Amino acid sequence: MFGQLLERVAVTRHRYMDDFVFIHINKTAGSSISKALNIPFEHKTAMQKRAEIGERAWCEKCRFCVVRNPWDKVVSHYHYRIKTNQTGLGEQPVSFKQWVKLAYGEQDPAYYDKPQMFMPQVNWISDEKGQLLVDNILFFENLALDFARLSAKLNRPARLPHEKPSSHRHYQEYYDDTTRQIVADWFADDINTFSYRF
Repeated sequence: MFGQLLERVAVTRHRYMDDFVFIHINKTAGSSISKALNIPFEHKTAMQKRAEIGERAWCEKCRFCVVRNPWDKVVSHYHYRIKTNQTGLGEQPVSFKQWVKLAYGEQDPAYYDKPQMFMPQVNWISDEKGQLLVDNILFFENLALDFARLSAKLNRPARLPHEKPSSHRHYQEYYDDTTRQIVADWFADDINTFSYRF
């Protein structure tokens, strides 16, 4: 019993001994970063992670995330849900435009099943007052360079693999005026905060 206790303590210490916290927003190359840094794969918001490790540990660590152009992110999200048959989308697919209208426009529970996976990226990394809780934001569109800089800052040289690659067309080809505006409205805070454009 004592040996099991020591093992649990060792595991807990290992989990929190890193001097950084990565907030893994879905569809922002988080799988690649988790593999590169040899950390667990998890989708937790900054508030969830802060509550888990405690305020003191949170403040002592380098906190970072990756953000992505929302229109591009939504296209990637759609294709990933088809590939993994989430909400039966692989077996009974609907068009991208229809999915955007159902999931983001109407929040139809048949498609909008995990609200955290759909929420704006700003919500992942902010507190209840809207204050950003991370101090390093990497951009998906400039990821190789941003990650190299962060790795140097952390003194953790790492090669960034390409996990879960996608082969869809350029995101702009998927939209019409209606679906473009639905995404613009839904991710308005991301667009304003990170200066994204369609």
